[in-house]
Amino acid sequence: MPHFEHNFGHGHQHLSVVFAFLMMLAFAVDQAQQLACQLFQAAWAKAGSKRSLWEKLRALFNELPMESMTMIWRAIAFGFHVVRVIIHDTS
Repeated sequence: MPHFEHNFGHGHQHLSVVFAFLMMLAFAVDQAQQLACQLFQAAWAKAGSKRSLWEKLRALFNELPMESMTMIWRAIAFGFHVVRVIIHDTS
């Protein structure tokens, strides 16, 4: 079994530093995507504001089966329609 305490710097204090670096790395990747991804920029432009974009993203992610983030960005940027709703009534 690997010795995780060695990998994380021998203690919780160092583990929090590792997690802080991981969060900064995730933020940097997110910012790079926002600058470089034309599909993201198109979805953002269509939504009008970042707040609206994140609300639309959250709604699609929670309510409809989406295969990828690309599909979600495309739905926001270019629009979509739901063909049919099926109710699962177990009573």
